[in-house]
Amino acid sequence: MVNIGSACGNRHETTADGVSRRGFLTTAGAVGALGLAGCSGGSGSESDGGASGGSSSAAVTIDFWHIFGGELGTTLEEMAAEFSEQTDGVTVNAVNNGGYRQNLNQSLQASRAGDPPGIAQIFEIGTRLALDSGAFTPVSEILPEDEMNLDDFLPSVLNYYRIDGSLNSMPFNSSNTIMLYNKTAFEEAGLDPESPPRSLAEVREAAQTIVDQTDMESGITWPNHTWMQVEQQFAKQDQVLVNNENGRSGRPDGTFFNSEAGRNVYSWWKTMADEGLYLNPGIEAWGEARQAFLTQKVPMVWDSTSNMVSMKSGADENGFELGSAYLPTPGGDNTGVVIGGGSLWVPDALSDAKKEAAGQFIAYLTATEQQARWHRNSGYFPVRQSAIDTLTDEGWFDENPNFRTAFDQLQDTTDTPATRGAVMGVFPKARTVNEEVSVSIINGEVGVEEGLSQMDTQVQNALDGYSGNYDGSE
Repeated sequence: MVNIGSACGNRHETTADGVSRRGFLTTAGAVGALGLAGCSGGSGSESDGGASGGSSSAAVTIDFWHIFGGELGTTLEEMAAEFSEQTDGVTVNAVNNGGYRQNLNQSLQASRAGDPPGIAQIFEIGTRLALDSGAFTPVSEILPEDEMNLDDFLPSVLNYYRIDGSLNSMPFNSSNTIMLYNKTAFEEAGLDPESPPRSLAEVREAAQTIVDQTDMESGITWPNHTWMQVEQQFAKQDQVLVNNENGRSGRPDGTFFNSEAGRNVYSWWKTMADEGLYLNPGIEAWGEARQAFLTQKVPMVWDSTSNMVSMKSGADENGFELGSAYLPTPGGDNTGVVIGGGSLWVPDALSDAKKEAAGQFIAYLTATEQQARWHRNSGYFPVRQSAIDTLTDEGWFDENPNFRTAFDQLQDTTDTPATRGAVMGVFPKARTVNEEVSVSIINGEVGVEEGLSQMDTQVQNALDGYSGNYDGSE
């Protein structure tokens, strides 16, 4: 058990704070919980959520609302239980609360009712909605600064969630898009399995060769999901989605779907579909795309790094060697990728004691050992460099080279507004618009430029109608 005995209060983010990471990691399994038992806690009850008065020895219980089921949900439950066992006076319950949108909306509704969760996991495109709700405390204000060296965190990841200089939430499950390919099929078709395609033209050539030389039905698949064919491909070409530096220097009021970047991607995609080289699994049909690849209907798939564990297992079960590569781009160029996944937000309606508990648990979840463990169990890349170093020193990447691709691709990313990712309150709506219009383009119902112009118009209308006062009721 860790005894807790220092003072509470809001903490403020520092850079280059000089704290020894080794000293932090040797304290109670990287928990190092401080100050909670001495915090004010309402009337002394753990459930009343008050911010003043009460007994200094009151126990604190918080819920961590997350979106994972299955093995990853079990992993989070184990982490919460381990933290609770090591920390006097604090209990964290990991609760699967459905999908990302539900988690955001219910967190806001619970905050208005005065009973919010301690931590809410929110998807990256909900960043502006969460900020506009005014319901969350910037995580930089509640992190235990004597335990957190933010210089150890990957800049590309922190930069997504840092708006106007403030770190609003803590990245936890971060990923990017890579290409997985069937090395066995490449070799059977006479292609070099160690030289995967880097450009879209090379993807088309490899797809055609494998279809001609093997029994595979098509050349490549990926779910019709904006994160892949637009957000990543625009970032690779250093093209923002919206103006005002992708919504980071001010509210966006202009869009760029019908740009050279958009035409490059959609012209190629339409050609691939017309020639039977793209297998269309459907809108956001992640499972269908993965199954088509694992059952060897196609030799290539664009997928999230977060699914690496199950894809490696599936390839082994289906008798072929898995390869991973950077996400190909129109000309093979690579400004970089934009991250996906979720981050951890702390509701402002919590008592000081519960905010302190939330900050300590976030420090635990993002500690080096936990991030290395999370990566091994999922494929999400660690959010801090020391975890990558640990995995490297242990030989993890030598034994599992496909897991390294995401890190290499991220490290090759140049920090620009395009690669930081767009921030807009209508992002969920924009994704829906893009995916629906994409179907019309691929099916030949509209031309490429006409379809991209429709995306611009519809997302522009959504931007014009966004009030900026999000309350979770949508």
